[in-house]
Amino acid sequence: MITLFQDFVKKYELDDFKKKLELNGTNKIEFYNELNNFMNKICNIFDKLTNIASLRGGQVMMSIAKLTSAETVVNKTDIKNSLNIDRLDKLWHAFEYLEKENYIKVEKKTSKFHIIKLNEDENPDLTLFREIVQNYWETPLESREKTKGWRLEE
Repeated sequence: MITLFQDFVKKYELDDFKKKLELNGTNKIEFYNELNNFMNKICNIFDKLTNIASLRGGQVMMSIAKLTSAETVVNKTDIKNSLNIDRLDKLWHAFEYLEKENYIKVEKKTSKFHIIKLNEDENPDLTLFREIVQNYWETPLESREKTKGWRLEE
């Protein structure tokens, strides 16, 4: 298993522009698995970085990215639940900070119902962030549910 991205680039000669990348059979599967492994590692890094800050802004952004899809409306309660947090007031400062810094958009439908979205218009790099998080990050709620599933299997 390759652990360094540089080794990955060397193995498949991705930095050699004179050669074609030719993958077939097991090479293709191995390439995909190693690329998938790197994406999981990147998501783990995101996860560790988001747990450093005390405001939980990174966790909120990851949760919004995970829950966002074309047809889904994400509200503050959805985010609270996906992060497995008991009270919404623990996240107020994070919402305020992220909105002030233009990382998220908050559409206030009523006094208590707000739709939350990543501000991908002003931060186009958040599109890639969302794609990585949606595919590779496991929310605390998903982890808890998976653990419950294991417990029930025994």
